[in-house]
Amino acid sequence: MKPEYLGIAIVALFWGGYPLIARGVGIGGPLGALLLSVVSLATITAATLSTGVEAWPAPADVVRLALAGLMMGIGLLAFNAVAASRNVEASVSIPIMDTGMLIVSVAAAALFFAEPITARKALGLALLCAGIAVLRPE
Repeated sequence: MKPEYLGIAIVALFWGGYPLIARGVGIGGPLGALLLSVVSLATITAATLSTGVEAWPAPADVVRLALAGLMMGIGLLAFNAVAASRNVEASVSIPIMDTGMLIVSVAAAALFFAEPITARKALGLALLCAGIAVLRPE
């Protein structure tokens, strides 16, 4: 099995499961996001220390990574608030947020990395949008 396929399976399992566990706890908002981030940081630190760092990124890359980290933090705050809310079913809100991320990723990859939008990708995007339309809250 290709390592990328294993990575996809791990992401699906863990990122698909953690919002449900977090919702079950019922701690949303900034505190919930902070607790998730602290444990995530510990996990990432352990992985970094175990694999080592061959070279640090250039200053311009650090700025871009900081921007991405800011976006990730804001997104985590919003995601955690919605996932913890009892006003929308988890089986509706979480898949819609996840699907929205996929749509943005495909569109942004085409825009920023000049990746082609093939007929297959366009069909996938249409199906993702259809999934959101079907799952939307009533």
